[in-house]
Amino acid sequence: MNRFAHAAPGLTMLGLAALMVAGTWGMGFWDGFTAGPAFFPTLIAIAGAILAVLLVVQAISGQIDAIDWPSPPIARRLAMVLAAIVGFPVLSPVIGMIPTVGAVLAFVMTVALRQPGPQSLIAVAVTTAFAYLIFVRWLGMALPRGVLGF
Repeated sequence: MNRFAHAAPGLTMLGLAALMVAGTWGMGFWDGFTAGPAFFPTLIAIAGAILAVLLVVQAISGQIDAIDWPSPPIARRLAMVLAAIVGFPVLSPVIGMIPTVGAVLAFVMTVALRQPGPQSLIAVAVTTAFAYLIFVRWLGMALPRGVLGF
């Protein structure tokens, strides 16, 4: 593969970052004392753009030799994590945002990453509690509640 073909993932990431900024352009970045709806997407887009530029520079300068594809077991784990990421916004309106945080994290840790149960349970409980405390209690955000009511 030539250098410009290796730059394609970085250019794709750069395009996605630009789309994210364009999609949130008219929304408020900061709203009084809290972050506005464009705050987090803009930060993600900036970080993605920086990483994309670094990736393109590496590819064009010839620092990337060949693509090292993951082994089949690692590819299955990646597919499960991707399914969890895609499933998050699908589940949030159905069961609620906070329960979705716990469910998706529990799935990723125990099934995809095969972490031990007790440590995973503690991580899920702490992360879900922090998500509730930060977004619902501290920031007062109206998150999707779903059928469970929280």
